[in-house]
Amino acid sequence: MTCWTSFFNKAALLIALLLLAGICGCARYRTEITVFIPSPGETEKETEAGGREEAAPLPGDILIAVLPVENVSATDAPLDAIEQSIRIRLARSGFRLLDGAAFEQFRKKNRMRYIGGLNGVLGEAMQRELGVDAVLITSLEAYRETDPPQISLIARLVASGPNPEIIWIDSIGLSGDESRGLLDLKLIRDPGVLLDKAVDGLIGSMVAVVQTKPSREGGHLSFAELWKTGGGGTATPSRLNRKYLPYDYFRSPLIDPEKEYAVAVLPMLDLAVRKQAGIIAQLHYVRELFNSTDFNILEPGVVREGLLEIRAIMPFGPSLAETDLITSDQLLGVDLVFAGKVFDYQNTSFNPKVDFSMQVIEKTSRRVVFGTRTFSTGLDRVFFYDFGRVYTAHNLLREMAKVTVQLLTAPPRRWEEPEDFIVHRLPWRSEPPARNYVMVAAAGGGK
Repeated sequence: MTCWTSFFNKAALLIALLLLAGICGCARYRTEITVFIPSPGETEKETEAGGREEAAPLPGDILIAVLPVENVSATDAPLDAIEQSIRIRLARSGFRLLDGAAFEQFRKKNRMRYIGGLNGVLGEAMQRELGVDAVLITSLEAYRETDPPQISLIARLVASGPNPEIIWIDSIGLSGDESRGLLDLKLIRDPGVLLDKAVDGLIGSMVAVVQTKPSREGGHLSFAELWKTGGGGTATPSRLNRKYLPYDYFRSPLIDPEKEYAVAVLPMLDLAVRKQAGIIAQLHYVRELFNSTDFNILEPGVVREGLLEIRAIMPFGPSLAETDLITSDQLLGVDLVFAGKVFDYQNTSFNPKVDFSMQVIEKTSRRVVFGTRTFSTGLDRVFFYDFGRVYTAHNLLREMAKVTVQLLTAPPRRWEEPEDFIVHRLPWRSEPPARNYVMVAAAGGGK
């Protein structure tokens, strides 16, 4: 005989469990980003200029050259469609854009092949010949069209002229299944929708930075004043996220967190199976240092040109002789050199993984003043219904870089002496993969 009371109790329990799973799916981990919110009458697919009012021109009536998208994703991707989406969003925001045909003529005339950065020679030529005020450089870190789709972008706005400097830099990494919602109602399966969301987030961040810098007269800053005051401490201080603390790190008291250092971030040595992982890590550190410190961060294109000029070959990282050349006033004239090794970078699996080491060399002392070894996976500390799971290697690397920069710029401890060399090992972290592990402290022991 069937017990109807027991049957209904089981059905009610099943429904309660399903609702709980849906609620937990809505509360997944996500990195904080600035997202463009459409107006009530605007859809995500609306791309025509006539679909909404023209935005007012931004301060100084800036003319921007949009470079073709640099593909560091190691996969085939619709680069032209991504560039077109960026152009449409910029035009909506009130920016004046250089015509694509004029830029292609400039590329042919000046034999411009590299599109991942801007050096002084090309920056001056673009300013003189095209009247360009700034250049938008976009790198595609990851792209996947299969269900669920995924995209990661890193973009920066660089002032043209003989001394290119970064005005703004930000990044975004999205996966279609990050926030499924109840009954998967918020699951994104269309890669085009995800692309629009990523571009809106990036350009919205750029507009927010440009439009929130008032001048002394109460209006907007001129373009010349804008790039001189851009960056440097634009991020608000935040507490360390213990989830992404490194396995170990060290910091010499020789480094002064309050000093405004000039910094060159070198491409990391790529020891991972994934191609271009070293360049990706370099861009993440440029972004984090620019947005959360008062350091003067050199444009990666200028750094690349300097390395080519001295014909630097660094199979094991920069030597002291190469560091002396890089920091010299005749080349880059920086105070700190960031270098490192990427041991693992996986973004295609269910559980993304990032594993790298980083060291900072100071010009005057010629010593490694900071070093760290850190590794994380997307499922670290995930125990229940994917709560806290990280879906992309982009967001994983972004948080790891943020924590290491916070450790670098933290106030010095009272008991540290100028000649101390202290290794801080965090006991709750497991051992890193033994096959790749190189003790970072060994690199910093000698003078």
